[in-house]
Amino acid sequence: MPTGRLAHERLEVWHTSRRLIVGADALRKEFPRGYADVRGQLIRAAMAVSRHIGEGAARTSPRDRRRRFIVARGECAECDVILRTVSDLSLASDEAVLELREPADQTAAMLTGLIAREGRRVKEAP
Repeated sequence: MPTGRLAHERLEVWHTSRRLIVGADALRKEFPRGYADVRGQLIRAAMAVSRHIGEGAARTSPRDRRRRFIVARGECAECDVILRTVSDLSLASDEAVLELREPADQTAAMLTGLIAREGRRVKEAP
């Protein structure tokens, strides 16, 4: 498990989400001219995943952590929709899109586990 001073640095999901940002940045450089809105939305959504994980990890209550992780998972879904659109419009190679979907899928799966864990903690809280 990764280590660090801040709570999010100790979460493997946060490190995986950073791969999503780096990949989104590389992928958007492949887009032809005229798609600045798609470029911007992809990087914003990827960055939002990481930001919400970091924010959630810093929260002290399970309920607050869970809410932030739910938002982060929603941002993963947004990344997936954008990536499918990129593929449908042939804005980047299918291989590059599939390569980026891997960290998006992994991040979403890990977040699902964290959401479930925090949900159990909410039910256990007095």
